[in-house]
Amino acid sequence: MKLDIVKIKNFRCYKDEISIPFSDLTALVAKNDIGKSSVLEALDAFFNSEKLEPGDRSAGLTNSDDIEITCVFKDFPEQLIIDTDNLISPANEYLLNPDGKLEIKKIFSSASPKCEQIFIRAVHPTAEYFNDLFSLTITQLKARARELGVDLAGVNATIKSALRHAIWLSTPDENLAKQLVELEVKSKIWKPLQNTLPLFQLFKSDRPSSDQDAEAQDPIKFAIKEAIRQKAAELDAIGDHVKRQVEEVTRLTIEKIREMDPDLASQLNPNFSNFNWGKVFSVSLTNEDKIPLNKRGSGVRRLFLINFFRAKAEQLASERDVQDVIFAIEEPETSQHPNNQLLLLDALKELALEETHQVIFTTHNPILAGRVDRDSIRFIEKDETGSRILAENDDETLLRIKSSLGMFANHNIKVFVGVEGPNDIEYISGISWRLSQEDPSIVNLKRSEQRGELVYIPMGGSTLELWTNRLEGLQVPEVHVLDRDVPPPEPAKYQGAADRVNARGDNCRSFITNKREMENYIHFEAINEEFEIQLTENFQAFDDVPVMVAKAVHDASQSTVDWEDLDEKKRDKKESKAKKRLNRAAVSNMTKVRLDSADPDGEVLTWLREISRHLL
Repeated sequence: MKLDIVKIKNFRCYKDEISIPFSDLTALVAKNDIGKSSVLEALDAFFNSEKLEPGDRSAGLTNSDDIEITCVFKDFPEQLIIDTDNLISPANEYLLNPDGKLEIKKIFSSASPKCEQIFIRAVHPTAEYFNDLFSLTITQLKARARELGVDLAGVNATIKSALRHAIWLSTPDENLAKQLVELEVKSKIWKPLQNTLPLFQLFKSDRPSSDQDAEAQDPIKFAIKEAIRQKAAELDAIGDHVKRQVEEVTRLTIEKIREMDPDLASQLNPNFSNFNWGKVFSVSLTNEDKIPLNKRGSGVRRLFLINFFRAKAEQLASERDVQDVIFAIEEPETSQHPNNQLLLLDALKELALEETHQVIFTTHNPILAGRVDRDSIRFIEKDETGSRILAENDDETLLRIKSSLGMFANHNIKVFVGVEGPNDIEYISGISWRLSQEDPSIVNLKRSEQRGELVYIPMGGSTLELWTNRLEGLQVPEVHVLDRDVPPPEPAKYQGAADRVNARGDNCRSFITNKREMENYIHFEAINEEFEIQLTENFQAFDDVPVMVAKAVHDASQSTVDWEDLDEKKRDKKESKAKKRLNRAAVSNMTKVRLDSADPDGEVLTWLREISRHLL
């Protein structure tokens, strides 16, 4: 089950309702104090809280104004356990909205807002006798069936969902008068339904030092505490045994003292304090110089905490017997060296590739935002009235993101590298890192980016000219590498734009690949090593490499479903995952020899040397 959309109303800065869609990896981007963190905390309230603070209600509202947080889910199982441990079909129970998705709204009411009502927004029967079946007990459902003359032969009358289904099927569909309604479910099916939802884990950039957040301050102590809690009964028995043994020895000792000094013996009483098992165990993480974690820099501690948080979330999901986990991380760049920022983003991307994971993170760092696919970016801004709105994900929005986040303030940039998207960034960075170890004319572009000397512009061809016009005034060299996409004699998609860039002079170069795209320049052996498949030759110039690799991986998986029989959404997801792995992982298996084989014309070396000459 995946989170598809959140709708927030009357919560903090979101007085007017905002609707935000999510993907497997979602970056909430905005300037400071716009409301990025409030989105994550609204989600936390939906999944994990029954009460909010009075200050969470939007300014200017009264205590009678409810806070509304709605989550829409997709890709849920055909059957869920939400009715006394029996499987039900949300579709057959008329619990889905007009888009066929599960839409749940939590209402927080009163001066100290608490969750008073929970609704499912669904196309549901409204006809009398058919509109209230979720509120009825088994006895009442049987009575309703008798009243309506429903034949219950062959129906398991001990299961409410079976009785409801039989009653609804007893009349023609048009008689049900199905309409979009809000079904109150808090008192009926919310608790079991809640257990089927994804586990939501929020990691804040600056977690408070409180008992409930003790794991953020010292995760090792928290882990010890959790382990002790799980074995409390056994430890209590050990404590009692030790206490009895010590008390017996103490009693015998006092008796011996009484023989010698009765007055002193009368003043002695055994006073046995309770065991504090948490203090019995001491664990610390140290580096090779024996420096403990809590003495390290804030960036190191935060990096450890984030990964502790990941491990803990997956453990909780296992304990709760749910497969799906939503990781929400506030400003992962906080306290991090630029190198670690990119490493952490890579880790989040890897996490989001897992079938059962979603990752949401906030950032006001334009470099991180630029390393995420355009479809994953959600840009929140204010309109002319001060209301928060979600910007359209178009070319102009991408330019506003870079402008509003101050991408080029106080820069020491030596070269801009324009590419079509984050996967191309991964390819160029990765191949430069490998080749720089063999060829001194190639600079490790990963290191140059970390030092702020190189900035990638994932512009896409449609924004190429808009971007280059804005970059021109900075007087920084530009190198653009764009995919050809289509075979000749058809002209390259962005040939005209590339020609205009090249006409601007020596410090502006635009290359167009002779092959389809960058994946076509990866040697088949590098692909085999990453995907554990058995390719025997390099791909042709205009093969769709991600699709062909995804198919090869699927065929090798011994799946009972043929590639051609997979639904389009599953195929697209496998192709997207393959594309990411090709550019991030398979590229790291490349060598100069392999590149010469996959790229006999030396195109990649030409691009890299052109970029490198501005950095050497």
